[in-house]
Amino acid sequence: MLYSFAYYFIIFFIFSFIGYLCEVISVSYHKKKICLSRGYLIGPYLPIFGFGSLFILVVLDTYKNDYLVLFVFGLISCLILEYLTSYLLEVIFHVRWWDYSYKKFDINGRIALDTGLLFGLGSIIITLFANKYLYSFLDSIPKNVLIIISIILFIIMLIDFFFSTSVIIKLKDHSNLLKHRDNTEEIRKELFASLTRRTYFYKRFIDSFPHIKMSSDSINTINKILDKIRKKDKYE
Repeated sequence: MLYSFAYYFIIFFIFSFIGYLCEVISVSYHKKKICLSRGYLIGPYLPIFGFGSLFILVVLDTYKNDYLVLFVFGLISCLILEYLTSYLLEVIFHVRWWDYSYKKFDINGRIALDTGLLFGLGSIIITLFANKYLYSFLDSIPKNVLIIISIILFIIMLIDFFFSTSVIIKLKDHSNLLKHRDNTEEIRKELFASLTRRTYFYKRFIDSFPHIKMSSDSINTINKILDKIRKKDKYE
């Protein structure tokens, strides 16, 4: 039982890391500069890619030799996962983590067709990579060693999760995020400029989600918050 958990957790971690690398390469290419801050976790991994890859490898294993079905199912399932992740994070933190509304064929800005096509293609690549290389590599590692490695990585990610979440909660409380969205560009930029003067982890969070949309009760509420921040910065 423990070995099975360790085995699949290592797979989850590997693809979370690969997903992080893909994000860094893609964003760095479009921004014409190196952007290492991706996701809200401190470490170089994006769990959503890990969960999506596990789903493809475990649930869609029956279709591993049928690339058309794998492509379609991978596309649909990963888009559903991305949509639900975006929705749940916004419900929990009242923050829009990413926004595809500027793209064609998007749904509520949470998912877009072009990313879905990449997910479909990625499903095929993930399956081929796992079956040809990954499984044999993991099977070659002694069970006890694999378990120890997975426990260490699990603890690291768990600490990272709680620490990063605490930063987000402080950011949420600091900006008094409520249910109604406020996309006022000037307020968002001024608030972020102040937050980036705080700590490395706040700065990393803002760098990871430069297009984040935050909601507020009203313009006056955020203006009051900004006034408090300005006064505090003035005396620091």
